[in-house]
Amino acid sequence: MAQSAAGMQGTGAPTAFADSAKKSGVATLVLMFLLYMLNYMDRNVMAAVAEQMKADLGLSDAQLGLLQTAFLVCVAGFALPVAFLVDRWSRRKGIALMAIAWSAATALTGFAGGLATLLVMRGLVGVGEAGFSSGGTAMLSAAFPEEKRAKVLGAFNASIPVGAALGTVLGGVLASRTGSWSTPFLVFAVPGVVLAIATFFLRDYKSVAGGAADGMGRAVATLVKVKTLRLTYVAFAMNVFVSSAMLAWLPVYLSRTYGLDLAAAGKKAGLVLVLALIGSPLGGFLGDRWSRVNPRGRALSAATTSALAAGLLAVALVLGSSSAGFACLVLWGILTTAYLAPGGAITQDVVHPGLRATSWGVCVLSMYLLGGAYSPVIVGAVSDATGDIGTALLVAPVAGLLASGLFLLASRTLPADRAKIGKVELVSE
Repeated sequence: MAQSAAGMQGTGAPTAFADSAKKSGVATLVLMFLLYMLNYMDRNVMAAVAEQMKADLGLSDAQLGLLQTAFLVCVAGFALPVAFLVDRWSRRKGIALMAIAWSAATALTGFAGGLATLLVMRGLVGVGEAGFSSGGTAMLSAAFPEEKRAKVLGAFNASIPVGAALGTVLGGVLASRTGSWSTPFLVFAVPGVVLAIATFFLRDYKSVAGGAADGMGRAVATLVKVKTLRLTYVAFAMNVFVSSAMLAWLPVYLSRTYGLDLAAAGKKAGLVLVLALIGSPLGGFLGDRWSRVNPRGRALSAATTSALAAGLLAVALVLGSSSAGFACLVLWGILTTAYLAPGGAITQDVVHPGLRATSWGVCVLSMYLLGGAYSPVIVGAVSDATGDIGTALLVAPVAGLLASGLFLLASRTLPADRAKIGKVELVSE
């Protein structure tokens, strides 16, 4: 049952949810981490088996990119309505149902026999995963104190490189050993159902009405009026343009540029991606520490790491298969996720708790529709035209530099927008 925000401002006292969350916060973080990890295993396994799938089904690079784009477009299209629904209904129940749905679609992908079926199945995986990060971010934002928010979200987002690496490495190994690209999809579907059942038992806070924003349209209008959010949403879009392109094409790039077979390319890509495990917690730590001495700290942290990651990626692609090129690629892998925690914290810092999942839903919609959904197919098409995947990937660091500039602009408005949000009590569900 929704609780009104009226009379809840300015108390600053520990809430009923906060008291109980101390006991269940760690369990919430562990389960959200594992589900987000599996989320990225399921989405990134496509990159690991791309070459095998291309040969088996007669696909072009552009069509392989289109499969990733179909997935991302569905994530973007359903992210906002699903996020709004879980804000108004239940984050816990919504996440559990989504995990079951995307696991089923992942399993069915393994039975696809052509491009049309693959497009449908990947789209359904996207629908299932669309609102997960929104619900998980909102639950974790409530389960831990605000001053620890970026660090907690850093730990949460550290699951992305772990999942991407496991999806790439295990997907390549399973496909190579069994001789079938279908095997990883079938195997990866099983743990999603198990984790979904466990999620039903987590503690959550009751839905809290976000002021006057009772409908989805009014909720979105409330959010986009906040300049800090507008800039942050587009900054995320530019960075996700980079990550979507690299997740889709990194194994292929390594295979073609370094002359590696499927399994070896997957392992090398996995090494780059798993090292990004350092970047997300590091970004959260830096964002929280910087914000203690400067109210603009979280945005400045995201701007700085975005710029460094873009520069390293550009140098890595120019240097190609040299040792120095791979070293820069590894350093890029470490820093590429460092913006996620401070940037994600900003999407929660400047909104009412009743709009937290919705705020992240708008961010997801923005990040894919304004960049991430198109980068795999753009890179694939440029690769077809130029015959060089390395040249095609050079569009990615340009987007990363744009992200840095947008976060820098957001830092100017963050303190004032954050001050407008008062204290709101949350009650355990």
